[in-house]
Amino acid sequence: MDLQANDRRVQKFLDRHLQSPAWQWQDIGDPRGKRGQRRELKDLLNAAFAGLLAGCASLRDVELLSAEMGATGRQYVEERVPDTTLWDLFSGQRRRRRKNTSGATMGLPGPAEMVKRPLVAEDFRRQLRRQVRAMWRSKSLQPRVLPCGVVSVDGKGLGALEHDAEGTAQKGHRNDGSPYWLARVLRASLVSAPGAPLVDQLPIGAKTNETAMFVEFFDAIHQAYDPLFEVVTTDAGMTSKANAGHVHAANKGYVMALKDNQPELAAEAKRLFRPLLRQEPCAKSSERYRGKTVHRRLYRTAEIAGYHDWEHLRQVWLVEQDTLEDNGRHQKEQRFFLTNLHVGRLSCAQILALIRLHWRVENDCFWSLDMQWHEDALPWCTVGPAVEVLGLMRIMAYNLVQLARTRSLRPRGQNGHNVPLPSWRSLFRWVQQALRLDIEAPRVLLPA
Repeated sequence: MDLQANDRRVQKFLDRHLQSPAWQWQDIGDPRGKRGQRRELKDLLNAAFAGLLAGCASLRDVELLSAEMGATGRQYVEERVPDTTLWDLFSGQRRRRRKNTSGATMGLPGPAEMVKRPLVAEDFRRQLRRQVRAMWRSKSLQPRVLPCGVVSVDGKGLGALEHDAEGTAQKGHRNDGSPYWLARVLRASLVSAPGAPLVDQLPIGAKTNETAMFVEFFDAIHQAYDPLFEVVTTDAGMTSKANAGHVHAANKGYVMALKDNQPELAAEAKRLFRPLLRQEPCAKSSERYRGKTVHRRLYRTAEIAGYHDWEHLRQVWLVEQDTLEDNGRHQKEQRFFLTNLHVGRLSCAQILALIRLHWRVENDCFWSLDMQWHEDALPWCTVGPAVEVLGLMRIMAYNLVQLARTRSLRPRGQNGHNVPLPSWRSLFRWVQQALRLDIEAPRVLLPA
């Protein structure tokens, strides 16, 4: 039985990771001029990152947290950090005072006197990759259910804005006709690993879509994490022959959802499965999920191989799902998936597991970011590069807290059985308490 307080356990966990080179900010270029460097950049970024780890809702909350830190927090943030200083950093704007003819400094400048010195989002992408590779080297990302790593790619909105984010956000209209702009990104999650960490992010341009950005995003993931995964999964919005062929040419497997946006393939898949549905499924499973009983049945066929000029296509899978609610409601769904995997690469039970894992990018990652970090509702700052940069830092915080939640801090019941994971609210509270502790752990730098 572990008698150590949770905040003390969290403090040890944070010290073990935040003092390692992968979680420093050495890859981040300082955009500020000499006059603006009154505080070290790492102190400002550490303050913001601590706020994300603690679930702070605003930059004002981050300032209050930085003011209340004990010896543990002071290892990373030397003093209170004003929210205005953080806003200036993330917005990429710096106030420039004007002088009159006599040389005296005049009052606060207007918008015309704001000098832009933005952070570079690509620096944070490099930082995220270093962290993921460090987690991989520590054996924290080993697949548990499948014999290989699986990356799931999906699109995500980062909140509705009142401006076009310098031409990078997509315009939409509310029900009352008023315009808004949505900053969208592609994100990738290693769904085969415990905690399903997010491994990369790429903004979707204002005049393009997920399908057109997939190849660029896949190439970035492949270059950064080639040994880490074997299979890429996507929803139907990114399913195309060009995208599938690009993955196949890189010697990776693809599993792509099939809907009516590929009418020829969808019609052929339905025709092939019509007689198979009268036979026993290849595999089936049942589970209780949020007050519902869900039954799944898997069917697969290789007769579609090479159909409609998809030379690399080898199989199509069908998952029939029956959902029975406690009030007697019944819902039936059919989901089709295209793949270039060889028939013998995965067993039928592993295929069902892979399909379930694919949805972790939404059910685990995106749900947590929206419901716990309020990513789509309460952005700290939306000016300049802030949306993209804070999105990447939020991913880093999610990965670290999720690692603590699923591995280091998950309690065990009797006979070694796992008990339910601690809630996100509990984790945020423990992080805040840990940063206020007056116990300073010894600094032991881990190898890069």
